[in-house]
Amino acid sequence: MNKEFFTKNWYLLTPAVIVLIPVLMMVFCMVNYGYGVTEAMKAVRYAGSTSTRYAQGFTERKFKLVRIGMDGRTIYNTIKNPMERNLPEDTEWRYSLPSSGTQYYHERVLVLEKDRNGVPRVKQKISRFHTPD
Repeated sequence: MNKEFFTKNWYLLTPAVIVLIPVLMMVFCMVNYGYGVTEAMKAVRYAGSTSTRYAQGFTERKFKLVRIGMDGRTIYNTIKNPMERNLPEDTEWRYSLPSSGTQYYHERVLVLEKDRNGVPRVKQKISRFHTPD
């Protein structure tokens, strides 16, 4: 195939571009947010309806540093204050919330549990694309 063929028949590439753009968006979600294929597909599917508010100073890189068993003080030193905490139990730290009027967002939550010494430690790390269903 030569340049002249593509110049005259550029429209034949349209189906490839239609497929390529969502695939590139999925790859972005997988790399940037650490999603699997299913989560990335959801994020791309609802891309126009997504809006997420994050805690001040929050970054995906910092959130990825959090590990199961990490204590609350280390978490605070890494990502600082969450947007919401369920006091007085203080077992859930939310680092993201949906923007007003939005149902789809990038959910980032740490579920903590106090050890036998009363030190809160990460029990579960939630990093997913939130959908209402």
